[in-house]
Amino acid sequence: MKLWHSTTSPFVRKVMAVIKYHRLDEQVELMTIQSSFDPHSPHNQDNPLGRVPALQLDNGEWLYNSQVISEYLDDLGAKNSSKANLLPRDSQRWKVLQLYALTDGILENTLPIISERLLRPENEWWIARHQQLTERNIRSFKVLAEHLAPFGDTLNLGTISAVCLIDWYVLRGEKLGINLNEIAPELVQWARKMNEKYTELGETQPK
Repeated sequence: MKLWHSTTSPFVRKVMAVIKYHRLDEQVELMTIQSSFDPHSPHNQDNPLGRVPALQLDNGEWLYNSQVISEYLDDLGAKNSSKANLLPRDSQRWKVLQLYALTDGILENTLPIISERLLRPENEWWIARHQQLTERNIRSFKVLAEHLAPFGDTLNLGTISAVCLIDWYVLRGEKLGINLNEIAPELVQWARKMNEKYTELGETQPK
């Protein structure tokens, strides 16, 4: 299998954490890209959506979206090892998926902001839209803290996604104009502890 990969993408990091958890490293070849926005990048030629992550299976078929890829690799890994699924099969499944969807929603809200601020001059930024999305995200971070509380330091697809979101926001905070240590210090502290506890997270932290 081949995974189109970026070292800073929180979406890619979720998939990488699943790969590390199930020890699938030898089964997945990383195709690292330098910029997802570069039209000449190979991933924009072979991958019709031009987004990362994208997983090409051994039969040539493509899987898109970090959640779909994570679930596929989670199922594959659990069938071939003694490790439990990161997406529970009991009633907790829906709570984990809800947590995953919340973190994905915050990231999706943020993509238009970070794209403009990285690639366009400041006088071309859609400031009003940025403010609206930022306000939504700040509200959502408060809800995220509430949804995380019942899980504690449990590792699952939802908590993995939350750690990836929080660490990415800390990494991009200056560019986004948001200091997550001020808005939600308890989330930053929780993510730090998760990174220390689980090698799957510690080894995949963005630098």
